[in-house]
Amino acid sequence: MATPTKDRENFDDLLTCTICLETFKVPKYLPCLHTFCETCIKTYIVSSVEKGKITEGFTCPVCRKIVSAVETLERPELWATTLPTNHFVTSMLDKRAIQKAEKMCNSCQLNKESTKAKSWCTICEEAFCEQCEKCHKTFKMTARHKLLNIQEMQSGVTSFKVCEVQNCEEHPGKIIEFYCLDHSQPCCTSCATLSHRKCENVTSIQKAASGIKQSTKAYGLSQKLREHVIQIGEIIDDRNKNLADVEYSTGEIKTRVADIKTKILKHLDRIEETLLTELTSTKKQVGIELKDEVGMLSSYRSAVKKWKTVIDSVLEHGSEQQCLLEINKIEPKISELEQEIEDLVKNIKSVKVVFSPSSPITDFIRNAQTFGSIKVDKSSVSSLSSNLEIDKVDFRTGNINILQVIDVCNGAGSTSGIFVQNLLLFTVHEKNKVVKYNNDGQSLLSELALPGAPDDIAVVTQFKVAISSRGQGVCVVDSDKMVLLQTLNLPGIPVYGISFVNEEIFITCHRSTLTWINLPSGQTINQKKTRGHSFFVLSLSQTDYIYADSRNSVDYVVGNTKKFTYTNSDFEYPRGIGIDCMGNLYTVSTLSRNIHQITNEGEFIRIIPASTTGIENPWTIRFATKSNKMVVTCGNSGKATICEFV
Repeated sequence: MATPTKDRENFDDLLTCTICLETFKVPKYLPCLHTFCETCIKTYIVSSVEKGKITEGFTCPVCRKIVSAVETLERPELWATTLPTNHFVTSMLDKRAIQKAEKMCNSCQLNKESTKAKSWCTICEEAFCEQCEKCHKTFKMTARHKLLNIQEMQSGVTSFKVCEVQNCEEHPGKIIEFYCLDHSQPCCTSCATLSHRKCENVTSIQKAASGIKQSTKAYGLSQKLREHVIQIGEIIDDRNKNLADVEYSTGEIKTRVADIKTKILKHLDRIEETLLTELTSTKKQVGIELKDEVGMLSSYRSAVKKWKTVIDSVLEHGSEQQCLLEINKIEPKISELEQEIEDLVKNIKSVKVVFSPSSPITDFIRNAQTFGSIKVDKSSVSSLSSNLEIDKVDFRTGNINILQVIDVCNGAGSTSGIFVQNLLLFTVHEKNKVVKYNNDGQSLLSELALPGAPDDIAVVTQFKVAISSRGQGVCVVDSDKMVLLQTLNLPGIPVYGISFVNEEIFITCHRSTLTWINLPSGQTINQKKTRGHSFFVLSLSQTDYIYADSRNSVDYVVGNTKKFTYTNSDFEYPRGIGIDCMGNLYTVSTLSRNIHQITNEGEFIRIIPASTTGIENPWTIRFATKSNKMVVTCGNSGKATICEFV
């Protein structure tokens, strides 16, 4: 019973109400075609009206489109009953119940009895037990209805097509029997006689529907919807990536603000220390000068005190003659002392140590009210292919222009390159380093020494890359500041090519092994053996990836199931893998010296000679995000070229 299982897998979402997350009970749909249980949408409508969200109606719980109120019904709790029933969903529920052997007799259920159903009426779309089936056949109106045996339906002997008969939406009690080709509208007998009686092209619904499943219209609509699903999915992925970039960039801003603050504080500490050293020296020098003056004045005071003691003693105890002699000695000294004191006082100045902040400091205090400005830089996304100009580029037949040739390794060695933001980063295997160029590849901006010889490079986040090394494992580098953030040793795990599934999981490969690894723990999540030559890998998700699987083939795996294997007579030693913004895949064939362009379905598009890109032995190929630019590297000359499709 493979078919029922497949149906259950495919239609579980279709049969689940998005409000209660349970299987539909009386499915009703809105003008926007979103379907809900009648009780669920009733509760939602009443709640919306009570909250006064929209006075003229209510909004769809899924898409938020406004559904106008039913003018003839003033009570919102009755609006749900007027909504059309989704007969297709009802039929699918019946089909699933039949396939699960759970279908009960509908007639018995009306009498609140539970009897297992035996047959299914394709006209009434109801199940009957054996007794009710007999009654159904006895009535003139239903005697000729087609009945199917439920047991045969479950075993797959009898096919079961849902919705063979549907009721008219405008006249719920009548069955759709006609189709107006002039208005592309299904009709019941009332519609045909009242609304479409003047229409020239009215035919039976069976005739109008004949062959519709195989028609180009149905196929085109299915393909268009598929494209929209992919397109919207890509937009969602882009928005989620943008959200992750915003989260990362805000973290980066916090880090940079903290760095600026630290640098300012360190600088303030340095100039404070210099100032305090100068202040100590000044204090010492001024102190010496003041102490010298105090010393001189103290000696003068001591001399005067001594002379005063002598005179007072002579006056009290000495003779007249002794008094005269001492006065004669001291009096000239006083005149000399007075002159010295006068000269000293003339040179005495009031001393103060004064601090005057420098102009940059006062300007900083006055003007620096913030570390900087935070703004949201928005650029419109006109299409998933970046912009209208990209939409005009024919990646499948367009020519390739060489914009710049970069001698990354100075004439020899292998290199891998990648676009990061508006920059280019390359590995230099022989020199154990990674180098950064500007977007056009004309200026070398900076380089970083690595602990091991690098082999491949991949983007982790907006400002972070990971570099693989056979001898070292994986190094995580801040591509903005060009500093080593982490070295992830992976003993026993073969490492060469690297591609990130998301910020926390990457795939690395070497020869005959693919390994899924967690970052930053280094824990192995999964491992897969290949037939060899798996030197590079391109990850589209954790279970969708592309890799070389032998010396002349490439495998594309989707959901852990091989989607296709690409091979070609002019395709030997596959290496780098790339994907452009249109979803076309590229695989480098280093021995054949060409690049194979294929669709994401594995269909051959064209072979691009390596000489077209200015490389002799192509090694890796990577595309700039939402751009017609690509970078191709060489496996032996150490060169890289920036090319564009035109």
